[in-house]
Amino acid sequence: MKTQTITIIGLDRMGASVGLALKKSSLEATIVGHDTDSAKAKLAKEEVQAIDQAEWNLVSAVRRADILVINSPVADLESILQVIGTELQEHTLVLDFSGLKRLGLSLAEQYLQKGHYVGAVPILAADYLADGRSDPTAATFDLFRNSAFCLMPSPKAEPQAVETAVNFGLLLGALPYFIDPEEYDSLVQGSDTLPGLVSLAMFNTLQKATGWRDMLRFAGLPFTLMTLPLANERDIPLQALNNRQATLRWLDAMVDELKTVRRLIAEENDEVLAALTEQLATEREKWLYDRQKNDWDERRSPPIRPRTMSEHLFGGFARRGEEKDE
Repeated sequence: MKTQTITIIGLDRMGASVGLALKKSSLEATIVGHDTDSAKAKLAKEEVQAIDQAEWNLVSAVRRADILVINSPVADLESILQVIGTELQEHTLVLDFSGLKRLGLSLAEQYLQKGHYVGAVPILAADYLADGRSDPTAATFDLFRNSAFCLMPSPKAEPQAVETAVNFGLLLGALPYFIDPEEYDSLVQGSDTLPGLVSLAMFNTLQKATGWRDMLRFAGLPFTLMTLPLANERDIPLQALNNRQATLRWLDAMVDELKTVRRLIAEENDEVLAALTEQLATEREKWLYDRQKNDWDERRSPPIRPRTMSEHLFGGFARRGEEKDE
């Protein structure tokens, strides 16, 4: 039987964790990894053991992939799709993890001449939400366990490809959640784009302070986590301008909240400020509890008939590709 191959582009913590989760399963597949940073690829293979092979050439990495995971910043997605658009097999499932799903679908429509595109987002497990590490040595097989696997298939993707995407998420330990790409983008405009812009503004504010150098010496976890989005700095402008009006509405709302807090401090209204802080801390604890339980109103996939592990993952899809190759 022909060896099945899964290729992961982008071997940061998320990409390496995908590899570890696949290896933890009983799936028999060759996992190929590619990263523009050769040091990350070496770590993922030799130290983390998340991949079987590290391939420095992007085209070589994707040509034999039955499943291709694109775990890249939004800023790199177009160039990747341009390069691989004609190099994929006809049956290849392309899982795009990048952050803007409507843009991803549009770029796939423009550049992918082969394969079946499914926008996807594996959501972090609750236990890792406050862990800001991003290097491959921080990878773990259960990074997405008991969470959601958001799926936004291209209208051109065949049902077997979508089924394969569902089962891929199950191997990661995540439940499928189908959502419209525009709805997804609008939801994360607040939860992803706004933190990036706040991070930018806060860092810029503090670095202009007279005692900036001393602040660097004493800065701790709150400052580090608050400025973490700047580690992916090229995506912040793209996300902010993707839906400019929505971004402006979120910024206006944020400014209004800051003005309220400023007023309470100026008035020395410790009672209201303490009550507001307590209320929001309770809401945050409730959110974390709900994420831990993962008891949401999921939009689940249709029932899938039992198959062998190989068939269960590929949904017969890769076998069809082999038949065509023959």
